[in-house]
Amino acid sequence: MQEFIPSTETYTPPPASTPTPQPTREPVLITIIGSTFAIGLIIKILHRLGFAEVGAWSKPQIDPTSGKPMRVLKKWIRL
Repeated sequence: MQEFIPSTETYTPPPASTPTPQPTREPVLITIIGSTFAIGLIIKILHRLGFAEVGAWSKPQIDPTSGKPMRVLKKWIRL
């Protein structure tokens, strides 16, 4: 019968170290490289799809690798 008597001993886990808070958002850069016309068209299509406002994109810049026009958007995603 003794094996059915519950133990009165309680277990207390050791204090955990303070966990490092994880970021809840992360920035992602979206880059479009091509002709000025094609870049504008893609930006308008993405706007119609609700992806980003037209004014959220950077001003036209020159891609240092290809020498073509490019525009950049920073989107924040929730993790």
